[in-house]
Amino acid sequence: MLNTKEELFAFEREKQKIFNKFYQEKNWPYKRIFGPENKKYDCVVRIEDKWVRVEEKYRSRNWSDLAVELRQDTETNDPGWLYYTEADWLFYGMGERIYLVEISKLREFVKLYKDKFNTIISKKGWGITENLVIPWSNIIRNGLGKIVK
Repeated sequence: MLNTKEELFAFEREKQKIFNKFYQEKNWPYKRIFGPENKKYDCVVRIEDKWVRVEEKYRSRNWSDLAVELRQDTETNDPGWLYYTEADWLFYGMGERIYLVEISKLREFVKLYKDKFNTIISKKGWGITENLVIPWSNIIRNGLGKIVK
């Protein structure tokens, strides 16, 4: 379990290598974003002559659902990445698999169907987070995302 900020940063750095390798395998040039701009998105990837802003998330093991962060910290009521990211796409990794989810479609879907899914509270991370859990079958069936690796 990842408890300290140092463990979280180490996990994130390790998973960035997996995403970097994925981009390289696809022959997609990429640039990592650092500093304050990193809150908006993690990197940009060049696909077919267009730079796409990407948010990257990785879970420690395979799950049957996408955990969408609604609130980053329930005590301060800070919004989750669904609301503050300026990314076009979400790359979501678990094990060897990577999903691509279109952020604008995900936001619209959550707005319409949020009450149809369960939320879970996670105490690991920056604070106590509230996540909406949407089965991957719903994500794919509704055209919000797909498996890309």
